[in-house]
Amino acid sequence: MDSGERAYLAGHRSHDPAYLLRRWRSVARKAKLRIIDLKSETPHPVVALCNRHSAPGGGLYLSAGIHGDEPAAVQGLLQWAEENVCFLREQPVFIVPCLNPWGLINNRREDPEGRDLNRCFDRPEVPVIGAILELISGREFAFAVSLHEDFDADGIYLYELARRGESLGPGLLKKAAKTIPRHQGRVDGRVPSDGVLRRTRGMAGIVSEIGGMPEAIHLFLNGARSALTFETPSEYSLYRRVQCHVRFLEGVASLVGPGNGGTG
Repeated sequence: MDSGERAYLAGHRSHDPAYLLRRWRSVARKAKLRIIDLKSETPHPVVALCNRHSAPGGGLYLSAGIHGDEPAAVQGLLQWAEENVCFLREQPVFIVPCLNPWGLINNRREDPEGRDLNRCFDRPEVPVIGAILELISGREFAFAVSLHEDFDADGIYLYELARRGESLGPGLLKKAAKTIPRHQGRVDGRVPSDGVLRRTRGMAGIVSEIGGMPEAIHLFLNGARSALTFETPSEYSLYRRVQCHVRFLEGVASLVGPGNGGTG
């Protein structure tokens, strides 16, 4: 552990959503993003950020903190955003920086009602989910990115939902794998190929098996060309996990915009 990592671990405030929201408000001012209240049932605000004016291209849907016990995802998204204000100003984006702040404070996967919000994207009666569904209805995204962590993993891995013949996952993991290696072994009964669990069909079966609609599958079925769920192993250093999320987002952002294969 070097001095930079020691300083980060000593001073981080990864379970303080009010502090993180203040930093997001600064990002929004600099990037000219609009902040939208998502009607949280808790005293802790849940917000989304999006462009004030329409921008060409499919753009990005970026989400973190749907599970409150996965703080590196929330921190990584914020750090990446602070380092990429010009990108956020120029590209169409829809960002949910911390979907479950109560869970973040209490280090809990679920929300205060005991719901796994990542099984609720077919339940618009859940206020925060209904607000997101209303805001993104009819929108198209080049990529929908959901950032997560996995307590059981020994390395990084990626769920990639993509159209037949399209596969970007291994390349996106390459840079992040320099910080934390790819997971070895099974995930949900399957062995990832080069760190990637890829599907092009069978979404209804997955929803039935896990007992609810995940964010990524909803986005893939409703306007996202690819849906990417990136996972870091939660037993690694928070600092290294955060850097992995930043590196992964850098890879995704490099694929968006003019002159990058038409994905923007």
